[in-house]
Amino acid sequence: MGSLKTGAVNFNDSEVAKSCKEALQEIASNESSYYELRFKPAYYFEVTGRQPPEEVGWYVILDRDVPLYVGRADNLCARLNSNQGSTDNFGKANRESDPERNFIKRFDELGMFSHLQVCVFCERQLLPSLPCGQGAVTDLDRANIEKLLNIFRSCIRFKA
Repeated sequence: MGSLKTGAVNFNDSEVAKSCKEALQEIASNESSYYELRFKPAYYFEVTGRQPPEEVGWYVILDRDVPLYVGRADNLCARLNSNQGSTDNFGKANRESDPERNFIKRFDELGMFSHLQVCVFCERQLLPSLPCGQGAVTDLDRANIEKLLNIFRSCIRFKA
Protein backbone atom coordinates (compact mmCIF):
# COMPACT_ATOMS: atom_id res chain seq x y z
CA MET A 1 0.00 0.00 0.00
CA GLY A 2 1.18 3.52 -0.73
CA SER A 3 1.84 6.22 1.82
CA LEU A 4 0.60 9.76 1.99
CA LYS A 5 3.11 12.48 1.19
CA THR A 6 3.58 14.33 4.45
CA GLY A 7 5.83 16.90 6.05
CA ALA A 8 6.38 17.25 9.80
CA VAL A 9 2.87 15.94 10.57
CA ASN A 10 2.72 12.25 9.64
CA PHE A 11 -0.85 11.51 8.58
CA ASN A 12 0.19 7.94 7.73
CA ASP A 13 -0.01 7.31 11.49
CA SER A 14 -3.62 6.66 12.56
CA GLU A 15 -3.01 8.20 15.99
CA VAL A 16 -1.82 11.45 14.42
CA ALA A 17 -4.87 11.60 12.12
CA LYS A 18 -7.18 10.78 15.03
CA SER A 19 -5.54 13.46 17.21
CA CYS A 20 -5.98 16.06 14.48
CA LYS A 21 -9.64 15.15 13.97
CA GLU A 22 -10.26 15.36 17.73
CA ALA A 23 -8.49 18.72 17.97
CA LEU A 24 -10.60 20.07 15.10
CA GLN A 25 -13.74 18.93 16.92
CA GLU A 26 -12.58 20.60 20.13
CA ILE A 27 -12.06 23.90 18.32
CA ALA A 28 -15.43 23.57 16.55
CA SER A 29 -17.09 23.02 19.94
CA ASN A 30 -15.89 26.41 21.14
CA GLU A 31 -18.38 29.24 20.56
CA SER A 32 -15.54 31.73 20.12
CA SER A 33 -14.47 29.94 16.90
CA TYR A 34 -17.56 31.24 15.06
CA TYR A 35 -18.14 34.48 13.18
CA GLU A 36 -21.16 35.83 11.31
CA LEU A 37 -20.56 35.90 7.54
CA ARG A 38 -22.48 37.55 4.74
CA PHE A 39 -22.15 38.48 1.10
CA LYS A 40 -21.22 42.14 0.73
CA PRO A 41 -22.24 43.38 -2.73
CA ALA A 42 -20.91 43.39 -5.26
CA TYR A 43 -18.09 40.85 -4.91
CA TYR A 44 -17.02 40.21 -1.33
CA PHE A 45 -17.52 38.35 1.91
CA GLU A 46 -17.84 40.32 5.11
CA VAL A 47 -17.63 39.24 8.71
CA THR A 48 -20.08 41.22 10.80
CA GLY A 49 -19.47 42.04 14.44
CA ARG A 50 -16.43 40.47 16.06
CA GLN A 51 -13.52 39.99 13.63
CA PRO A 52 -11.55 36.79 12.98
CA PRO A 53 -7.89 36.72 14.01
CA GLU A 54 -5.15 37.87 11.68
CA GLU A 55 -3.49 34.46 11.85
CA VAL A 56 -2.66 31.46 9.71
CA GLY A 57 -5.36 28.81 9.77
CA TRP A 58 -8.29 27.09 8.16
CA TYR A 59 -11.98 27.90 7.97
CA VAL A 60 -15.29 26.24 7.22
CA ILE A 61 -18.13 28.28 5.74
CA LEU A 62 -21.43 27.01 7.12
CA ASP A 63 -25.14 27.49 6.56
CA ARG A 64 -26.20 27.18 10.19
CA ASP A 65 -24.36 23.96 11.16
CA VAL A 66 -24.05 22.51 7.64
CA PRO A 67 -20.52 22.75 6.20
CA LEU A 68 -20.42 24.24 2.70
CA TYR A 69 -16.77 24.96 2.03
CA VAL A 70 -13.32 24.41 3.57
CA GLY A 71 -10.40 26.74 2.95
CA ARG A 72 -7.10 27.86 4.40
CA ALA A 73 -5.59 31.28 4.77
CA ASP A 74 -2.33 32.97 5.65
CA ASN A 75 -4.49 35.62 7.34
CA LEU A 76 -7.98 34.48 8.34
CA CYS A 77 -9.30 38.02 8.79
CA ALA A 78 -8.08 39.21 5.39
CA ARG A 79 -9.35 36.11 3.57
CA LEU A 80 -12.82 36.37 5.08
CA ASN A 81 -13.24 40.07 5.52
CA SER A 82 -11.30 42.28 3.12
CA ASN A 83 -12.00 43.46 -0.38
CA GLN A 84 -8.57 42.22 -1.45
CA GLY A 85 -8.79 38.78 0.18
CA SER A 86 -12.41 37.84 -0.39
CA THR A 87 -13.07 38.88 -3.99
CA ASP A 88 -12.14 35.54 -5.66
CA ASN A 89 -12.03 37.38 -9.02
CA PHE A 90 -15.82 37.75 -8.84
CA GLY A 91 -15.64 41.19 -10.44
CA LYS A 92 -13.43 40.16 -13.37
CA ALA A 93 -15.55 39.75 -16.49
CA ASN A 94 -12.80 37.77 -18.26
CA ARG A 95 -12.65 34.96 -15.66
CA GLU A 96 -13.20 31.54 -17.17
CA SER A 97 -15.10 30.10 -14.23
CA ASP A 98 -15.99 30.74 -10.62
CA PRO A 99 -14.69 29.04 -7.48
CA GLU A 100 -17.17 27.61 -4.97
CA ARG A 101 -16.84 30.71 -2.80
CA ASN A 102 -18.44 32.81 -5.58
CA PHE A 103 -21.35 30.37 -5.77
CA ILE A 104 -21.82 30.76 -2.02
CA LYS A 105 -21.81 34.56 -2.39
CA ARG A 106 -24.38 34.48 -5.19
CA PHE A 107 -26.60 31.94 -3.43
CA ASP A 108 -26.50 34.02 -0.25
CA GLU A 109 -27.57 37.08 -2.24
CA LEU A 110 -30.42 35.00 -3.71
CA GLY A 111 -31.58 34.09 -0.19
CA MET A 112 -30.77 30.39 -0.52
CA PHE A 113 -29.01 30.23 2.86
CA SER A 114 -30.65 30.83 6.20
CA HIS A 115 -27.62 31.79 8.28
CA LEU A 116 -24.07 31.99 6.93
CA GLN A 117 -21.30 31.75 9.46
CA VAL A 118 -17.69 30.67 9.47
CA CYS A 119 -15.81 28.49 11.94
CA VAL A 120 -12.10 29.27 12.11
CA PHE A 121 -9.27 26.99 13.17
CA CYS A 122 -6.09 28.91 14.01
CA GLU A 123 -2.84 27.06 13.44
CA ARG A 124 -1.62 28.02 16.93
CA GLN A 125 -4.70 26.28 18.43
CA LEU A 126 -4.37 23.11 16.40
CA LEU A 127 -0.65 22.40 16.32
CA PRO A 128 -0.02 21.79 20.03
CA SER A 129 -2.18 18.67 19.75
CA LEU A 130 -0.18 17.28 16.80
CA PRO A 131 3.22 15.64 16.93
CA CYS A 132 5.29 17.59 14.41
CA GLY A 133 8.46 15.60 14.72
CA GLN A 134 11.62 17.64 14.69
CA GLY A 135 10.63 20.07 11.95
CA ALA A 136 8.40 23.08 11.67
CA VAL A 137 5.02 22.82 10.01
CA THR A 138 5.34 23.05 6.23
CA ASP A 139 3.00 24.21 3.48
CA LEU A 140 2.46 20.52 2.70
CA ASP A 141 1.31 20.00 6.30
CA ARG A 142 -1.07 22.95 6.03
CA ALA A 143 -2.51 21.57 2.78
CA ASN A 144 -2.87 18.12 4.35
CA ILE A 145 -4.71 19.57 7.37
CA GLU A 146 -7.07 21.33 4.95
CA LYS A 147 -7.70 17.99 3.21
CA LEU A 148 -8.34 16.22 6.51
CA LEU A 149 -10.77 18.97 7.55
CA ASN A 150 -12.53 18.73 4.19
CA ILE A 151 -12.82 14.93 4.37
CA PHE A 152 -14.18 14.92 7.94
CA ARG A 153 -16.26 18.11 7.77
CA SER A 154 -19.50 16.14 7.80
CA CYS A 155 -18.35 14.28 10.95
CA ILE A 156 -17.53 17.44 12.91
CA ARG A 157 -20.40 18.75 15.03
CA PHE A 158 -20.65 22.44 14.23
CA LYS A 159 -22.75 24.88 16.24
CA ALA A 160 -25.80 26.43 14.59
